Amino acid sequence: MTIDSVTTLVEALRYEHLLAQDQLAQLTEEILAQFDSPRALAKYLVQLGWLTVYQINHLFEDHAQDLVIGPYCIRDRLGEGGVSEVYKAWDVRKNRHVALKVLRQDLRCEPDAVRQFERELQAVTRLAHPNIVRTFDADRVGNTHYFAMECVEGTDLGKVVQLSGPLPVADACDCIRQVASGLQYAHTMGLVHRDIKPANLFLITPPGYDKPAPGITWKRPADPVIKILDWGLARLQGVAEGPDAVSAGTEEGMLVGTADYIAPEQARDPRLVDIRADIYSLGCTFYYLLTGQPPFPGSSLMQKILQHQQAEPPPICSLRPDVPEEVAMILHKMVAKQPEARYQIPLAVSVPLRRFCQGGTGSSSNGTMVRAAGSSANGTALRPGVNGTGSNPGLRPTAGGIGSLRRNG
Repeated sequence: MTIDSVTTLVEALRYEHLLAQDQLAQLTEEILAQFDSPRALAKYLVQLGWLTVYQINHLFEDHAQDLVIGPYCIRDRLGEGGVSEVYKAWDVRKNRHVALKVLRQDLRCEPDAVRQFERELQAVTRLAHPNIVRTFDADRVGNTHYFAMECVEGTDLGKVVQLSGPLPVADACDCIRQVASGLQYAHTMGLVHRDIKPANLFLITPPGYDKPAPGITWKRPADPVIKILDWGLARLQGVAEGPDAVSAGTEEGMLVGTADYIAPEQARDPRLVDIRADIYSLGCTFYYLLTGQPPFPGSSLMQKILQHQQAEPPPICSLRPDVPEEVAMILHKMVAKQPEARYQIPLAVSVPLRRFCQGGTGSSSNGTMVRAAGSSANGTALRPGVNGTGSNPGLRPTAGGIGSLRRNG
């Protein structure tokens, strides 16, 4: 539908169910008469929080049909992965925001991409743990595969370190302890993540706390929560059929995982790894949180893989003298080259870390974390905002010029 008048804009909003009935009811003729163009009305609806710039751009580009997938109304785009895109969406049935993960349109007819997406779906629907992002629903419309997850506000640990510098010892220990707890649960469900890294670990920002930002002292949440994201490379052990079994043959000779954090045995054959590979990757992540760099930074892909198999990283205490010897020993065991020499289950990692998670060195007396020098970066946050179906302010058009709508980068 071409949006060429205020009336056609309202018709499009009604047809695509982008506004609730009570909101549409407030768009009376008297109200609409105060807007001389559809863009003027659109901008005002954005100011009210009823619509987003993302939605308005799709409406005026005649792509309104892309804003609705099953019972979900897409409000914004959050990011993308190898085979999928993630959107912030509104669940019209449950009246809540979700993070909607959708198989990319250009890959919907690619069998390998569909299998990978189905594998992640098979993994996440088995998981219900405080340190793993929860999945609510999964379905497909035609060849559009999707699943809906809890929508949480925060920043991944990679961005936290980039913006605020290496973490205090206690905070790093607590992050790793929580991830180990989530991995222990996944292990009991027969799952290996195969891509544990800072970017896949999400620090929840509770109400009243700001996300880390360059040049600003970050107030640490009193009880920070870490959630494990992105199970797209996960492997379900002991499965003889289904997408995971089918994909096993296609992984021969492939690098599955991220070179900075990959276990030696996973680089050799990703089909044969178990939970101990995740423990190695978690150890590399621990190293990053404490130092601001992975164990083997700045080299080529092949060099990193060889170093993971043959070399030892600089001792953690040479880069962070404040790390207690016992913590250094825990980290050293996590990144042992041979799986047999590591902790055998994540629970064995989380238990000894508990006593280092209180009153960490580096935290100030008022609970804030002082920012270390770091690069500026914009993280992708699964962030809830004002929904389009809650209590609504009265419609009072304000005076002033109406410019063209732009999405902030």
